[in-house]
Amino acid sequence: MSTSKAPEGPFAYQTTPEWAEDLYEAITNTCAAEGFAPVPRPAVIEALAPSLGQGEAKRVTERRRTGRVLRATAYHVEQRGTDEALLLLNVDLHGAATLPWPNNDRTRSEWLHPSPDNLARMEEVVDQQRAVAEWTVARERAQGAQRTLASTAPRAEKDAAVAAVKNAEDELARAQRELNAREQALGGRRPLPVVRAVVEDGVALAALTTEEVRAEVASEVQRYAVEVLQRRARLRSYDLVESLVQEGQRESTVVVLQRTLVIGRDGSRRGIWRGRQVTGNNRADARLQVFGLRAYQLLAGVPQYLLSLEGEEENRRLVLLGLGEVLRRVSTLLNTEYADPDRNPEGRAERALRIAQVPARVVVGARTPERLEESLRQLNIHDHLRGQLNYGDMDRSLGLWSTLVKAYQAKGVLGELLAKEVTHGRVGARELNADAIADALVGARALHELAVLLPPGDEVSPLTLRDVAVRCATVMLFPPVPPRPEGLPPRAHMPTGRYWPVVRAALQEASWAQAGKARVDRRSDVWAAVVAQHFVHRGNPLAARGLFTVRDVQYGVRSDARSLLSLLAACQQGDAEAWEILVRRHAVPGLINAPEPFVTAGQGSEKGEDRKGVRRTPANAVQALVHAYISPSDGVTRELLVSFAEAVLRAPESPSGVGLVPGTFWAPDAHGQPREGTLADKKWFDTVFPKTSSSRKGNTADPSKEDDSADDESETGGESGATTEELDEEIPEDALTRMTQLRSDLPSVVESNRDSVTTVAEQLRTLLAHIEAAVRAREEAGAQKEHPDARILYAEELGEIKKQGVKITELLDAATLTVMSL
Repeated sequence: MSTSKAPEGPFAYQTTPEWAEDLYEAITNTCAAEGFAPVPRPAVIEALAPSLGQGEAKRVTERRRTGRVLRATAYHVEQRGTDEALLLLNVDLHGAATLPWPNNDRTRSEWLHPSPDNLARMEEVVDQQRAVAEWTVARERAQGAQRTLASTAPRAEKDAAVAAVKNAEDELARAQRELNAREQALGGRRPLPVVRAVVEDGVALAALTTEEVRAEVASEVQRYAVEVLQRRARLRSYDLVESLVQEGQRESTVVVLQRTLVIGRDGSRRGIWRGRQVTGNNRADARLQVFGLRAYQLLAGVPQYLLSLEGEEENRRLVLLGLGEVLRRVSTLLNTEYADPDRNPEGRAERALRIAQVPARVVVGARTPERLEESLRQLNIHDHLRGQLNYGDMDRSLGLWSTLVKAYQAKGVLGELLAKEVTHGRVGARELNADAIADALVGARALHELAVLLPPGDEVSPLTLRDVAVRCATVMLFPPVPPRPEGLPPRAHMPTGRYWPVVRAALQEASWAQAGKARVDRRSDVWAAVVAQHFVHRGNPLAARGLFTVRDVQYGVRSDARSLLSLLAACQQGDAEAWEILVRRHAVPGLINAPEPFVTAGQGSEKGEDRKGVRRTPANAVQALVHAYISPSDGVTRELLVSFAEAVLRAPESPSGVGLVPGTFWAPDAHGQPREGTLADKKWFDTVFPKTSSSRKGNTADPSKEDDSADDESETGGESGATTEELDEEIPEDALTRMTQLRSDLPSVVESNRDSVTTVAEQLRTLLAHIEAAVRAREEAGAQKEHPDARILYAEELGEIKKQGVKITELLDAATLTVMSL
């Protein structure tokens, strides 16, 4: 560290150690007075204080007889009066002091669940990245040695140099292929880091900590988090970096202090405290780009040669770990550059001037620290769902899912619903840790928290945990509604139970009586996004369209009490009902999210020379697989079907055969044995299970369900057991069938029109009251009447509305006369 005095300038230097201690004292005393748990001392000393400029700690604190406290104007309470209340300190931070938060929900779909298998694969990826880096250096050294050889060098030396380059290139190519294979095993994604509240002496505090990982793994997680953020940033209509350079950062963002526990290469253990941007993730990354730094460097250590001071010798093996030292060097270098009158107008000092310090709201207290991560996640989700920020379709669905899970928690019915509908009463609601289960369902914890929900006899494995997670998602998005009470008048309000209103409020839907396809599609999209997070390879969420019906939304989807093993055994014994349940409720996620998907969205965009299989709707593909059990085509046996279902269920974890991508498998033969050389893909699936025109009449999985095959373009009804055929022209609908359908639909149509007309009448009453109030106000104020032209225009518009009313009267008269002939 240089002993010379640092140059003055717009880039602030960190506060003194004495003021850092005073700041911690002020935070602790204020939190005690407000009833909040404070941040731990190392978080303030190692992360917050180094990020503040000189004088900033003094500005936000004041001394009283009882000790130092935060000034009343320096902090505020978010969500006061709730368990999620947070105490936020309003300060200006150094522009390069904070990092993007990987747990940002705007990129949630790009992360995998933190299962042990995924974490192990992550370790393998990091090891292979290191091998690639080492062989890259070896190749460069070999090429450099070859270039430095003199033309007069002996032939043997030249041949040895060529051989060394060839060997390094071959090894690098091999290492790169191995890295690609390991990346593919993770689907190109990374497991989401698990964070918890810091606990000291058994007391939870208002800061987060990660689980202990190798330093290289922590760096890779941070690098990947920035990569997916930058991917999202390409959707912006402007350049965020240049926006910050020209205008600075105007809005205040939320920052949480987080400790990253790492293990060094030498086995040493340490905790790295840094401020993490809960909101404004992209801005944190863009600011670091302006300062010439990278987020993973600020976490694991900045190379000294990037921030070497004047007169200091560069050391390519030295890294700077302390945040205070890094920011001091950044400010020193930029202030030195800024003091030069001939400085480059496009240099770092000039470009970083407007973000030398940025406003922030730092979390320094929490009412319930154990729920700190959830509170911050919801804060982030609210900004994206209700704000103006771009949000990808899948990330929006996951944000809605997180909101729904929190809504179940807030109502205190999450454990009750899962105990009743998933465990079927085997486990009581009080025996479930609802908070841990909720975290697992949104990806903040591993799925092992769901082991208590598994049916008796099921081993805890990735397959069974994924299956129970899908059961939970299905019953939470399509909760059961009690049967219609006997004697309830036809048009009376339908009691929907304790769960349906929770979903309606969280997803902001219309009332239960207003059924429609849009609501089905929205819930199906959320279900597809949630289910996809349990698979390495994600299919198109639109492939779930048509798999749920209006009836599923209105009356719910009840899960079967049998385990997967029981369902498979029943299928082997000829139980068609068990087969339909197995396919529709358990195998469908694997059919959609396989490396070689069997069920796709069936959209026109899939037309192409390289498209596998035929274009068909998702509902048709699933119905064909269901229908094959009771009306199998040539070569399809019960053994083939059960073997295929087992392979689909186990595919994500199944070891790949020779020449197979992980997660894929050979197609089964009539005896259920794999046919080596025949890949089970969509082309094979569509050949073995061709498009069917069979309807879902006699749905054995749920006899109460109506025929919902109308969404499918080719499901128009067929004789049971007959060979199906798709005709060139549509078959005319039978008049008696049409009459029955129209009669059954008439009550709901009449009710809908009555509600619409009632709404119009209410709006007209509101319009009249508004006009009368305006007239009275004019008379009381003694003002003149509105301009004649304006009054004439209003009268003409009201006359047009009256004409529509006359038409409504005429149509109702005609309908009244016609209905007498029904």
